Amino acid sequence: MISMSLLSTLLEAKPPPLAASDGVHTFTYDSVQRRLPLIVEAVLKNNPSYPVELEESLRNLAAEIECGKPLQALKAPPATWAAEMAPLLAETNTWFTAPWFLVENYFYKRILELTDPVTGGSDPFAAQKLASLAAAEGAFQRMLAAKLDTTEDLERLVMTSLWGNVADLSVSAGDVLVTPEKASEGVDGEEVDDMLLADDTKALCSALIAARSGEVIIVLDNCGLEFVADLLLIDGLLRCGQNKITLHVKDTPVFVSDVTVPDIEPHLSWLESNHGQEMAARLRQAFTDGRVEVEAPTFYTSSIPFYEMPDSLRTRFGAAELVITKGDANYRRMLGDLHWPFDTPFSELMSYWPSSVAALRTCKSGVLVGVSEKVTKVAAGKHPDKWLTGGLYGVVQYHK
Repeated sequence: MISMSLLSTLLEAKPPPLAASDGVHTFTYDSVQRRLPLIVEAVLKNNPSYPVELEESLRNLAAEIECGKPLQALKAPPATWAAEMAPLLAETNTWFTAPWFLVENYFYKRILELTDPVTGGSDPFAAQKLASLAAAEGAFQRMLAAKLDTTEDLERLVMTSLWGNVADLSVSAGDVLVTPEKASEGVDGEEVDDMLLADDTKALCSALIAARSGEVIIVLDNCGLEFVADLLLIDGLLRCGQNKITLHVKDTPVFVSDVTVPDIEPHLSWLESNHGQEMAARLRQAFTDGRVEVEAPTFYTSSIPFYEMPDSLRTRFGAAELVITKGDANYRRMLGDLHWPFDTPFSELMSYWPSSVAALRTCKSGVLVGVSEKVTKVAAGKHPDKWLTGGLYGVVQYHK
């Protein structure tokens, strides 16, 4: 049963959702009007074999976005996407006026609607994912030099997983960026501690220790550096005696670099080719003997917030000792992608969650809770243009 009393009260007067119509100078407007068309261009650049007709259709999609035209009904399967989005699309929303999370989900469905019939369902972002993995080599070597593949220091591994989230192809418009140092060398440094707006790391690590005899579910985010960092955390948890870890991934390619089931094997092979043979062997054995499993609920490619999750997923989470969500999109979804005041307590908004839950997220959107006005003022004073959306700051937030 959901503990909805407090959340329901908050939602009665809930703040509005983020949208491009928040203003032309907002990060959200820039994300829709500029970044989404650039993602289309990156798809075309990385798939030069696409026929002319498909290229033209994708360019028309980019132009449609830039002009802020009304959202069209989805025409191609899976039918569940069309059914889920039909009521929202019937509201005559445009690319600029519709809620941002809806727009982003709809955008990737429109890409797949165009590419799947032509390519037989191949991943339009596959080349970018592989490039992001190749770009992680330097960071991974620094991680190995820091002995993150052998340490049992859970706090260091949690920090590594957190800062790996800086790498996100949906935010960089499909461009593979240079790996930030704090994702590898500075994972336990004082400077990195200063970049945490909320830090429940110790409570999370205590919860991980308490959960060793049960199951931990990790809701993954990005391929490349972030998934490599997540695999370090997963391997570390197993070495420390974790009984069961289940990875939740997307069932179709969305948000450019989000992990799908077919992305897992290339990452394990990449570890083996980059001096991570022993770690890869341990992980492969864990997959073989069932200590690590993978699930891809269709919910994750919907635009529905977590507080409206289906009963099947609620039951699934409720059976776990702990759920860890990775990344910005999952964080936004946990909070409905709404303009909550930054100091709204995280635990109040997580009252609906059916198990203990933690969010590891670097700040790459306007959604943030659980952070005092004093802390946000300091961050905004140091980095006025990027503190909230540039991935410079992060949060580790835990609710029991």
